Amino acid sequence: MAHQGNKLIDAATTLVGWVNYNATDPFERTRVSAEVVRLTTPLDAAEDFTLLASHPGAAGAVTVVLQLAPLLKDGTVGSWVTAATVAIPAAGGQVEAPIAGGSLSVAPADAANAELPAFFYARATLTPSTPNGAHVSLTY
Repeated sequence: MAHQGNKLIDAATTLVGWVNYNATDPFERTRVSAEVVRLTTPLDAAEDFTLLASHPGAAGAVTVVLQLAPLLKDGTVGSWVTAATVAIPAAGGQVEAPIAGGSLSVAPADAANAELPAFFYARATLTPSTPNGAHVSLTY
């Protein structure tokens, strides 16, 4: 049987870029670089998922760093860990980085206060700046 993908996360979770309204999110908005996004399901429970990053063109290459953080037992956000780093050339395009959810681990400082699966927070930081039309999301 063919791999059916990961049904634990939405078809696309936008971390940077335009977010259209839908049945579960009635607000249209633009998410910016380094904005913290609270996910509805933990990424470390996913078999695998993919970071998708794109832009139509910029003055120089753009680096995208995906960081994830656990929701701790006391309700606070744990330490951020880097899950992937990709670069998109100045000419633009799309880059994909597959990530195995089971390979994610909380920072040692958070281990005693985390109940797995725990990675409910994500943020994508674009450097040196965010080009117009940039989009970063997670998908399966």
